[in-house]
Amino acid sequence: MARNMTFQWWDAVVPLLTSGAVRPIGPGALIRIGRGFRQYGPSIATVMAMSAARYPDRVAVIDELGSITYGHLQRRTEKISAALHSLAPGAKSLAVLCRNHRGFLEAAVAGAQLGCELVFLNTDLPEAQLRQILERHRPDILVHDQEYDADVTASGFGGVRVIAWQDSETGTSLDSLARQSHPAPPPVRQPVKITLLTSGTGGLAKGVSRPISRRAIAEMVATAMAATRFRNGEAMVLAPPFFHGFGLAIALGGLALGSTMIIRRRFDPEAALADIDRHRAAVFVGVPVMIARLMAVPEQRRSEFRTGSLRLAVTGAAPISPATIGQFLAAFGPILVNGYGSTEAGVVSLATAADLAHSPKTAGRPAIGVSVRILRADRTRAAIGETGTIFVRGGLGYHGYVSDGKSPAPAKEIIDGHVNTGDMGHFDTGGRLYIDGRDDDMIVSGGENIYPKEVEDVLADHPAIADIVVIGVPDAEFGQVLRAYLVPAPDHAVPAAEELKTHIRGRLERYKVPKEFIVLEQIPRNPSGKVLRRLLDSQTGHMAG
Repeated sequence: MARNMTFQWWDAVVPLLTSGAVRPIGPGALIRIGRGFRQYGPSIATVMAMSAARYPDRVAVIDELGSITYGHLQRRTEKISAALHSLAPGAKSLAVLCRNHRGFLEAAVAGAQLGCELVFLNTDLPEAQLRQILERHRPDILVHDQEYDADVTASGFGGVRVIAWQDSETGTSLDSLARQSHPAPPPVRQPVKITLLTSGTGGLAKGVSRPISRRAIAEMVATAMAATRFRNGEAMVLAPPFFHGFGLAIALGGLALGSTMIIRRRFDPEAALADIDRHRAAVFVGVPVMIARLMAVPEQRRSEFRTGSLRLAVTGAAPISPATIGQFLAAFGPILVNGYGSTEAGVVSLATAADLAHSPKTAGRPAIGVSVRILRADRTRAAIGETGTIFVRGGLGYHGYVSDGKSPAPAKEIIDGHVNTGDMGHFDTGGRLYIDGRDDDMIVSGGENIYPKEVEDVLADHPAIADIVVIGVPDAEFGQVLRAYLVPAPDHAVPAAEELKTHIRGRLERYKVPKEFIVLEQIPRNPSGKVLRRLLDSQTGHMAG
């Protein structure tokens, strides 16, 4: 039977009320929260103002500069936004090019206090792409870390520039603005737009801009509460880049709950374990490649860190192999939650610990307010268990890509309000979603359809493989065949090609066995963990024997 999976907000009311996230609000804090709504409207600035009113003395962020409380963070952002208003009184948009540190949050909150559209830029953008994206979005204000100073200068950006993280104070910076005194900017009268960039794995990243409504925020919070049981005020080690939708959503959740967010500019697995130990963190959040890197730390070394305080781990933003999930559950227990979503569709589904116990391959159940359809090639509904294209209609809505003003923005296929995610998947009889691969990754080999992800999952289960990606390459006889790129696991010899083929034949059809196995030192990935396939052939590697 075909099914259109939708969950409503009331599905999360009981879990939300019993999660520990809802706490009584005193009358004084309630008045300050009301002022925040009137001043900033539905935005990240209001979320920040609410937590600052409720928990002024609670530590908001611990980064490489130390700690800062919610009250201090709020006062700094108010000073910064007032100073920016004096510098650029007509500013309509503010772009952020920062790694994970307090300056990212200060820039985003201050921009929202101005009512600016917030444009979050990938910190791994090469200079040429940065120039193109700045030309396309034309922000009035750019807040960036000092390490990107040369690239920003080369881009020809002509707006107001503000330095966030800096090794030596020069020019206009967040710190210098926070020391100034100016009248507060006028109240914000409309929802603040947020613009995220797609992963750009296939070329120049596209921009997805949307206003965030009160209802969308409520549905995202309710989904998170229902699936993860986030609790008020917990210490959270947050590793995903905040410029990405997954990392940004987690940071917003942390702000909303008055959590202490422990962040670093660059991820290091042993540093993450040390942060969990030092701060008795209850939550760890990382993209799948970060989870894999945690598991690559030798067990004896991991045991040196106290991680018993950890009751929840959340991953998402890229595919994660069942093998990695199994390793993590064996090491830390049934505490992992896996999220699935896209820049265009927002949060689509969440797999709870119970879902992953049922099957480590599942992406879980649709988020609250999200409708998911699986459609065949002729766009009729697929049956339960049948693979088709995943179409999503979510609370965030899809408002199209941002045009560069020179040519029409690329279009996504939309059917009955549901946007084509570009992913292939299916539902099981319990309503759980499974991601079978990308529609543009599917190859036809000798007349057979193959989704490389299925082969990757099997190879990832081999103990001698630390990382793997499988692609299709042209072949004169079969049209296309599979090629596997692999990174050997630490302390393991490079497995022979025949050994790997035998490993696959025991689980999959013979036509799904790759013809070639290329050994690499590292698989190229973007900060959210997605494979940069166009760079694979530029890596130095050798054939497995």
